[in-house]
Amino acid sequence: MIKNLINLSFTQTGKDTGVVFLGTLINIIVGGLFFILAPRILGPADYGLFSVILATGLMVFNFANFGIDTGILRFIKPGQKETNQKYLKLALKAYLAIGFLIFSLGYVFSPIIAQFLDAPQTENLLRIAFGATMFSLLGNFFVAVLQTQKQFIKASAVNISANAARLVILAIASYFLTIDLHFLTILVYAVTILYVIFGKIFVPLDFLRAQEEHLHFKNFFGYNFWVAASLAISAIPFDNYLLVKIAGPVATGLYAAPMKILAMTYQFAGSFSRVLASRYSSFDSNRKAIEFSQKATPLVLAVFFGLLVISFLANPIVRLFFGNQYQQSIQIFRITSVGMAFFFADTIPVSIILYYFGRSKVTFYVTVWHYLIYVLLLLYFIPRQSALGAAIAFSISEIITFVTLSAYVVFKFRK
Repeated sequence: MIKNLINLSFTQTGKDTGVVFLGTLINIIVGGLFFILAPRILGPADYGLFSVILATGLMVFNFANFGIDTGILRFIKPGQKETNQKYLKLALKAYLAIGFLIFSLGYVFSPIIAQFLDAPQTENLLRIAFGATMFSLLGNFFVAVLQTQKQFIKASAVNISANAARLVILAIASYFLTIDLHFLTILVYAVTILYVIFGKIFVPLDFLRAQEEHLHFKNFFGYNFWVAASLAISAIPFDNYLLVKIAGPVATGLYAAPMKILAMTYQFAGSFSRVLASRYSSFDSNRKAIEFSQKATPLVLAVFFGLLVISFLANPIVRLFFGNQYQQSIQIFRITSVGMAFFFADTIPVSIILYYFGRSKVTFYVTVWHYLIYVLLLLYFIPRQSALGAAIAFSISEIITFVTLSAYVVFKFRK
């Protein structure tokens, strides 16, 4: 496996992956420092509420995203400048329209969500999360454009700059202000404005001159619909919502703290998938797709086993990052590390299905299957084992999903 990793590092895919992973690692370190400090500043109870707000904001973003960035990666191809510009204009117009709609709905429904969660103090903070969706979408648009152009360094710089600004502002503010739940929430979403500004620096808007982009509407959104439906389901923070309702804010905080550390896996998986996207979408035979998958597999295995090793270091990691008040999070960290290992292993089968087979509908069916199992497991384990039960449910559901996706890919290749 080590020899294969070395050989992969000298290919263009290996070089792009190296750039993406390095950029993601820097972004994780910079952004992670903020989320290491937040639990210490707020304590388990307020951090539980903070996590629910962040989870709701992420859910709203994924709803609004509508799979558009996946569509950009699928349809933007080299040597098709005129068509590419039409797709980009269509995507940007859709982001603006959806973002404004989400902002309006969020203002109305935030009080209802706060009451449902038995957390009325989060009403205005939820409105802030909804309102920032527009900026998050625009920043995501610029990053996706840069990635289709294989400008991975610039794409990483956009992500890093926003996280770095947030950390600097927190450091300065700590000398002059009392840092609490309200301040941290405002800070998290205020930097999305910088996300857009930094993205615009690298992406010219010459595509806005494109004409008749509406002719691609059916093709673009016909593909995106199933991705969007999958995102809509997967974006709902079932774990956080059920925990805060059944077990309370403290249990939610104990669960959310180690999950925030392991969220680096989501970022690595997302970045790696975008490297894979341009490759799989260009293949015209099963042989090419299989050979490429074999070359990429050693890297996935390295991350997979790395996460399993990290699970044995849960005790020092949790104590170092969060302190003794999060001792109950140690076992949660161990269990969720296993689930995250299988989540990262999904990157290759998911990329094959989305970008080589072009079967976005399949990912929707698998997502429904995954979250049906996940919710049932959450409902069974949380009343019995609280936050630890949520971790068990997460890992079991990720293992089942990996087996399902892999079985489908193998079946299609052998068909």
